Amino acid sequence: MIQIDLHHVEELERLFERTPREARTVISRAINRAAISARARASQEIRKKYIIRASDIKDAIKIDKSTPGTLTAEVRASGPTIPLMKFDVTPTKPNDAIVRARVKKSGSRKPIQQGFIVSAYNNVYARVGDSRYPIKGLYGPSIAQMMGEASILSSVVARAHETLDTRLGHEMDRMLNGG
Repeated sequence: MIQIDLHHVEELERLFERTPREARTVISRAINRAAISARARASQEIRKKYIIRASDIKDAIKIDKSTPGTLTAEVRASGPTIPLMKFDVTPTKPNDAIVRARVKKSGSRKPIQQGFIVSAYNNVYARVGDSRYPIKGLYGPSIAQMMGEASILSSVVARAHETLDTRLGHEMDRMLNGG
C-alpha cells in the first residue's frame, strides 16, 4: 500500500475560499491521476526485474480512488503467489525433458528436481518424495511481494509525488482559467 499525503489542502482551500468544494474536486482529480501513474510505474518497474506480463500485474494492483470528501487514494497490490508457468519455463508442454524455470530477468533457468508439467492445470509440479505421490505445485512470488521490494517501491512513490505536483498545478490552472 502506498500513501501520499497532501500538505497544502488548507492553502488551496483559501485560494478557492468562495468555492471550497471546487478546491477539493481539484485535489481529488490530482490524487487520482497520481494513483494511476503509480500503478503504471509499478508495472514498469516489476517488468524490468521479473519475467511477467503486464496484464497479470494490472489484475493484481487495485486503486481505491479519491473523492472530494475523502481526499485519499490507495494503490494496493494483493493476490496469491503466481504459478511458475507464468514465468519463463521450458518445456511448456508435458514431455520427458528436464523442467527449467527462471523468475527474474537477471538469472538463468534453473533445473527443477523431479519437476514436470501438468497441462490440465497449466503449472509445474514436483514430487515431494521418492514415491509417485504426493506432489506439490510450484509458485513464484506474488505481485505484492515483487512490488514490496525497496527499489521498486521507492520508484513508485517518487513517481506518485511527481505526478501529484504536476497534476495539481494543471488542475488548478484548468479550474481557474476555465478549461
